[in-house]
Amino acid sequence: MAVKIELQRYDVQVLGRHFHIVGQMEPIGQLMDFLNRGQRQTFSLYDAKLAPLKPAGPLNAISRPHVILNADELGLIYFLDAEYRQRVSLLKQFDEVIAYTPHAVLRGRFHRGAETRLSDLLDMAGVFLAMSNVSIFALRPLPGPFPQQADLLIVNQAHVQFYHAQ
Repeated sequence: MAVKIELQRYDVQVLGRHFHIVGQMEPIGQLMDFLNRGQRQTFSLYDAKLAPLKPAGPLNAISRPHVILNADELGLIYFLDAEYRQRVSLLKQFDEVIAYTPHAVLRGRFHRGAETRLSDLLDMAGVFLAMSNVSIFALRPLPGPFPQQADLLIVNQAHVQFYHAQ
């Protein structure tokens, strides 16, 4: 007899390379393991609304019940459910940093393994890193909501242009 696993969807806000996205993600198991499992290339979002970050372009905002996104498009991921954010397992070591991305400056704690140095954060295994106690400073007006403060923010390493200690 097959065991049916109940999957939970969580509301997310995503600041991507080209889009601001609001939708739902369906992580399986521990969030950081799910995001970094086997260097995933794509992710599904449900009830998704995508708005281009360049408002003067030819593409308008779109809404779709299910979209599959290239992992590279997911730059900053914020889960709206506070209880879910509290359940995410974080590496115990962290460094207070300021990180620069194409669309925002982030000030907070990058979590890392005990053997990882501050200079090695972007060389860590996996694509996505966890930041906690984050202040988010958008570099331009966004087409939709994104928090200015976050107790947990998931950051795609490929979107970090550079960083330094606070």
